[in-house]
Amino acid sequence: MRYNMHNGLCMSILYHSKEQFLSDTRIMDMCENAYMAKQHIQDELRDRQRAWIERIKQATGKSYTEIARESGCAASTVYRFMGGQSDHCLSAATEAKIKARFGEHPSKINAAIPVPVSSIPVVGIVQAGLWQAEYARPFEMVDEFVSVGPDPRYSGLSRCAFKVLGDSMNLLYPPGTTVIAVSFYDLGRDPRSGEKVIVVRKVDGYEEATIKEIEILPDGRVALWPRSTNPEYSQALILPSGSFNNDFPDDGCHPEYRIVGLITQSIKLE
Repeated sequence: MRYNMHNGLCMSILYHSKEQFLSDTRIMDMCENAYMAKQHIQDELRDRQRAWIERIKQATGKSYTEIARESGCAASTVYRFMGGQSDHCLSAATEAKIKARFGEHPSKINAAIPVPVSSIPVVGIVQAGLWQAEYARPFEMVDEFVSVGPDPRYSGLSRCAFKVLGDSMNLLYPPGTTVIAVSFYDLGRDPRSGEKVIVVRKVDGYEEATIKEIEILPDGRVALWPRSTNPEYSQALILPSGSFNNDFPDDGCHPEYRIVGLITQSIKLE
């Protein structure tokens, strides 16, 4: 009787052990299958990401490092991923950054079209607020130039540049700004209210220049306004009517004040 009980207990243990073994085996198989399925998904994702990065490279002509940097990612992230030095996929955050920069379906980017650039001579200094003597130099004495693109508004007109000093126009042109100007004589028209102009004053045979914003008053006179944070510069300089004339009078002498240049562009320091 004792033997039978012992034998039955052993058989029961063996039976349950076998069932547990089979259960564990099934669980292991399920885990392995799940792992293989997950690995397959990761492999497909990695292949898709690599093909996508390669299309970006072919479309833009950029290196893997450049793609990463322009997307705001670490340079090694894309380089190592594409070089097969990593068996993981790109993170969702990294993929989103690259997609934001280059798109999901990158298209061929045309080579940059060169834009013609002109070298404009810096012929002198204009003192915003004060009159600057010897404000311009002959072109043959110029030793500084600024490079600017074409201005279709004034195509074919000669341009020159001036450095701005003083603070009477600092709301528009802080000290150190370079302004580009064209001659009203070349424009063949009079100045208009709201335009920024270069004004020349003749004193004792010498010419001085300043820069102001112009207003044409109802009676034909000309108001030249400073635009400054400095309270010292709050009054307009009033010129008589006829101050637009750039031509020499019959006696060959310029009038005391002349409005000679229209400011068309400025290059400011940041």
